[in-house]
Amino acid sequence: MYKHLLTLYLFLLCHNVYAQKITSQNDLSPAELSNLENGEQVMKTKEVEGSAWPEITIYSLIEASPLETMGIFSALDYQKNYVPNVIKSKPIKHISATEVLTEYEMHVPFPLSNAHYVHGSIVHRYENDYELTWYKVSSTSTEEVRGSAYFSFYKSKTLFRYRSYIRPKSIFGGLVKKMMFKDVQKTISSIKEHTEKLKKEHSDLIERYSNHITRALSGEFVYKDVINQK
Repeated sequence: MYKHLLTLYLFLLCHNVYAQKITSQNDLSPAELSNLENGEQVMKTKEVEGSAWPEITIYSLIEASPLETMGIFSALDYQKNYVPNVIKSKPIKHISATEVLTEYEMHVPFPLSNAHYVHGSIVHRYENDYELTWYKVSSTSTEEVRGSAYFSFYKSKTLFRYRSYIRPKSIFGGLVKKMMFKDVQKTISSIKEHTEKLKKEHSDLIERYSNHITRALSGEFVYKDVINQK
C-alpha cells in the first residue's frame, strides 16, 4: 500500500501553482552543474513547518529543446501514457488559451479507492524559457499542492527544474517520507527518458505538442476538440 501512496504522490508532484521567472542555472553551483553534465540529478529539499513531506526541487538535463520538453511534459491528454497508474487525463475546460482544467483518475489498489482530482495548469513563456504551473481545483487525496516545471537552455540541452510541495490527506504520509525521495528521482528519470525516446523515435508527437504550446501562447484553444469529445 505504501508503494501506491508513493506513486500517487509522484503524479501529484506534476500538478499546482508556484510560478516564478528564474534562470535555473543560477540556482546551481559549478559542482552541481558538473554533476548534471555527467548525467546525474541534483535534488534539494526544504522543510515545511508542520508537514510530513518537504518541498522538493530536482534538476536534470534533457536532450531536447525547452519547447519540446515543455510540450511533452504539459501534454494534458497524453500524460496517462507515461505516468504510472494514471488511467485518465482529460482536459475538460479552457479558462483561457493558456489555462486548462484537466480531470484525472489514478488507480489505487484495494482497500483504497481510486484517486480523483481536477487540476488547472497554466503555460508561461519568458523569452526562450518556458514554464508550466498548476493548481488544485478539487482532490480526494491532497490538502495542499504547489509546484512548477521550468525549462531553459543549457549547452544545447534543456535544464529541467522540477519543484513541488504536497501535503497529503493520507495518514501514511509520514511513514513513507524516506522512500519518497528515491521514488521522486525515479519519476524524474522516467520523464527524461520518455522525452528523449520520443525525440528519437516519434518526432511527430514532439512536433504536435510543441505546436500546442506555441498555438496556446498565440491565443488558440488547443484542447477544444478533446474537451468536446463525449
